[in-house]
Amino acid sequence: MVVLKRKSNQQSIGDVIKDFLKESGWEQKLDEVKLITEWDKLLGSSLAKYTEEVFISNKKLHIRLNSSTLRQELSYQRTELVKKLNEAVKKEVITDIILK
Repeated sequence: MVVLKRKSNQQSIGDVIKDFLKESGWEQKLDEVKLITEWDKLLGSSLAKYTEEVFISNKKLHIRLNSSTLRQELSYQRTELVKKLNEAVKKEVITDIILK
């Protein structure tokens, strides 16, 4: 059970929800979902169709692609992709991308 302490007598519902998400550990999961959603947006629909699986483990975004050519091309851009994805969610959610 998560117990939230009010910081003051007047706290907005948005702040209460943010505090709850942070205290319960759901904030990190929501950030990961946002980042995974950004993957398709970043690639665009024509390239996103080559993505078979996307998940985050230990701050690493794991991507399974069905195109070796695309995998090779994206491997050259890994650092930039990490930066763009983290910027899209306004937090450092991942530190690396693993392309399979």
